[in-house]
Amino acid sequence: MNQKILVIDDEKSLLDTMQLILSKAGYSVLTAGTAVEGLKIIKEFENELSLIITDLALPGGFDGINILESVKDISSNIPVIMITAYGNVEVAVEAMQKGAYNFLTKPVNFKVLIQQVQKAIETATIFNENKRLRDEIENIRTDSYKMVYTSSVMEELLENATEIAKTDETVLVVGESGTGKELLARFILRNSSRANKPFVAFNAAAVSENLMEAELFGYKKGAFTGADRNNPGYIGTAQGGTLFIDEIGEMPVNLQSKLLRFLQAKEYLPVGSSIPVKADVRVIAATNKILKKEIETGLFREDLYYRISVFPLIIPPLRKRKEDIPGLIKHFAEKLSRQYKKNLIIPDAATIKSLSKKEWKGNIRELENFMARFVLSSGKNIENTEDSPRTYSEDNDTHPFISFKIGEKTMKEIEKEVILKALKLTGGNKNRAAELLDVSQRTIYRRITEEDI
Repeated sequence: MNQKILVIDDEKSLLDTMQLILSKAGYSVLTAGTAVEGLKIIKEFENELSLIITDLALPGGFDGINILESVKDISSNIPVIMITAYGNVEVAVEAMQKGAYNFLTKPVNFKVLIQQVQKAIETATIFNENKRLRDEIENIRTDSYKMVYTSSVMEELLENATEIAKTDETVLVVGESGTGKELLARFILRNSSRANKPFVAFNAAAVSENLMEAELFGYKKGAFTGADRNNPGYIGTAQGGTLFIDEIGEMPVNLQSKLLRFLQAKEYLPVGSSIPVKADVRVIAATNKILKKEIETGLFREDLYYRISVFPLIIPPLRKRKEDIPGLIKHFAEKLSRQYKKNLIIPDAATIKSLSKKEWKGNIRELENFMARFVLSSGKNIENTEDSPRTYSEDNDTHPFISFKIGEKTMKEIEKEVILKALKLTGGNKNRAAELLDVSQRTIYRRITEEDI
């Protein structure tokens, strides 16, 4: 079994008998005749003891209650069984209220003793394993949402985020793809009064326009074919907590007006219902687009923009805070080593210096992907990363395509050519062209505007 038990009793014959019986049962047994001796052993073998059995009445000014209190101070995970005479049962019950696992009366029934020892150790083992799993899950969760930085620009950003977190105000998070917009949203959640309430993430770019209203606002049974039950939607699911709307710039204009009504009145209409539903939900929106540009082209409502951007938080790209890169590299090395069950290998100083000079146009996501390859290859994969496209920039508010060619044409040129052909085939009907290309009408309108088609 390899389980170590400490038995404390000033009655030597009982002490010797319990040591013999427990040893025969397969346990490793330590003994002490006084509380002082017992405390020395507890401190020495704190991380090895599976159980403590102690007499309630002990000589020398310290008793079983003192043992119990000391154990709880040192480690609350070691179970304690008290032994007492019949006249001290009330004191033993008090000891259980203070955290003792159980108590046995003298003369000790050794069959019952073995049963209680087994149960106490099994219970403690289950408790410790559950605690380990909870701690592991918490560590993974903390690692996943940890903000790693040393730069003053990030320090200022998080100070602002902490202040806005204290309110229920709607927040707009702006930043390039991969900068950690959802990470910042969860930081706001952790520092808010809704920290223990639901956090629901809705990606407007990942849901088709036809389904977006039902997904976001929910629907009533029978509202449409396949609606065989009521669905609360993302807003209803986030009741009392926080709704994170990612890529809000991709939301159709007609839905933007409904979202605006919800933000103003805190009520909404599920699809198929004529009765407004109230909801206490804080909204944090995020975008990698320049919404003012979207307003100019008619793709984003100006009134919604001003409603969500009372307190905008702009996350700087990684190239604007290169001093954060060494810390991020170490963080990802530790996190991913645990995740992939690999030995921890951290890039050497020269490699970190080289990586810190890169542009990382894919930002933190690109750096994490690089470190995943590094960890999986046990530190052998440190080739240069390729540049990735930028979608939002404080310096440049254009939206460049990937500089990638098929033959002599770029992706941008090919896309324009395909849209022109679709429009020609549909007689200029933009809606039919969108259907033909299996893209949203919004995409067609945006490309027409951007390319001056």
